[in-house]
Amino acid sequence: MRLLILGATGFVGRHLLAECRARGDDLFATYRPIEPVPSDDDVRWFPVDLLEPAGIREALQASRPEGLVHLAGQANVALANRDPIGTFRVNAEGTYQMLNAVRELAPDTKAVVITSAEAYGAVPTAEMPVKESRPLAPSSPYGASKAAADLVAQQAALGWGLDVVRMRPFNHVGPGQRRGFVAPDFASQVAAIERAEVEPVLRVGNLSGRRDFTDVRDIVRGYRDAIERGTGGQAYNLCSGVSTRIEEIVGFFVDRAEVKIEIRRDEGRLRPVDVPEFLGSGDKALAELGWSPKISLESSLQEVLDEWRRARREVSDAVD
Repeated sequence: MRLLILGATGFVGRHLLAECRARGDDLFATYRPIEPVPSDDDVRWFPVDLLEPAGIREALQASRPEGLVHLAGQANVALANRDPIGTFRVNAEGTYQMLNAVRELAPDTKAVVITSAEAYGAVPTAEMPVKESRPLAPSSPYGASKAAADLVAQQAALGWGLDVVRMRPFNHVGPGQRRGFVAPDFASQVAAIERAEVEPVLRVGNLSGRRDFTDVRDIVRGYRDAIERGTGGQAYNLCSGVSTRIEEIVGFFVDRAEVKIEIRRDEGRLRPVDVPEFLGSGDKALAELGWSPKISLESSLQEVLDEWRRARREVSDAVD
């Protein structure tokens, strides 16, 4: 298929490009104008600022996509807490600008808009696993921005008649994820401790929370599946259906560390609003997309740790 991937240079975007390559797709993609032009020979790249419609329009006119995946936006919860207005604009207004351009220039394109399970907000444990029918009730600035993007996408389907599918991924993990997220935050600390670059103390926030983690490569497979089999106007959760305590992830890394590590709570790592447990239902994705996760959490975490160990070795070798 001819596919346009918006926001393809990030953690998820790079994995989605790999998934689409494996399926033989003709690829077009966007990057932020402040970034260097990516060097992928098999992808035609376009600089796009979500709040400037001209770039989106140029990418659509040049690519004439059969399918589109909208990944672009601000994806960091902590950054959203520091800049809620900027986050809301790029995630909600940016989604509107993109879909409005699709309506004018490529109305037959299948658009897969990536929102977030954070849009559901704090859900009582007794009402989990969370299904797509649950009303959106975000409890954080990031969640609010993604809930608004979700509603914009739904409006485009119902009001404009576009073939738009909304994807609500739960927490995902895997190689290439930058710090600011659970697994790379812990893995990077362990790798630095093993190289004796810092004291043997792993600094953590709240470890009692439970989250639903899925490998990023399974997540992007779901996005690609949605282009082929997703129903316009519908929303789909992508999740493992298993909640894992953050303390277990810390234990995984500490148990595999090459040195003894002390675990110490850092108040600066606590979120203003922290949901005790978050667990999704992937039944709809399984039934309608034929999607379910295949990669174990343990395998994902080991790859993340190995990646950060290689990175610390490379830094150390460069200094030496």
